[in-house]
Amino acid sequence: MTEKQQAILQSAQRLIAAHGYSSVSTAKIALHAGVSEALIFRHFGSKKGLASAVLVEGEKARATLLYGHLNGPDPAEVLRAFTAVSLDELENSTGVLAWIAMIRMTLEDPKRLAMDAFIMERLRWAIGAVGHGSEEAVACAAVEILERALLLSFRGDALSGALCLRGLREMLINE
Repeated sequence: MTEKQQAILQSAQRLIAAHGYSSVSTAKIALHAGVSEALIFRHFGSKKGLASAVLVEGEKARATLLYGHLNGPDPAEVLRAFTAVSLDELENSTGVLAWIAMIRMTLEDPKRLAMDAFIMERLRWAIGAVGHGSEEAVACAAVEILERALLLSFRGDALSGALCLRGLREMLINE
């Protein structure tokens, strides 16, 4: 990816994370990136093409930021680590903005939601191992709650985000 493409993508991520996909125009993205709007269309084809790139980068970032939390051999520890993920912990990570932008986009259009196979496999395993039924449904809900908590924190409501994660931990491992 060229320097200009990266600037466009990072501007799109920053603006979408802050305002949502439908509130951000390609003109705003171009202005923020310091490029012409035509360059966005040349590199990404359309706003939807740019949105696809934002989603791909968000999915990669989510995987990068979560995989380490899901590798333990003890299912309760895996769930404990998963529910301990916080925006404060991730704040200096390069991918957190990409993940937040992806979260905003999937809230606006749930059809865009793609669950990472490894994340879902590890969560289903840990959830089943601690005695929950319906591992798939609980794992999907856990990812949704974690992502909503991160978004709340990003929007400045860290207390609500922390409470969501505390409630999730209570539901998953009763602590």
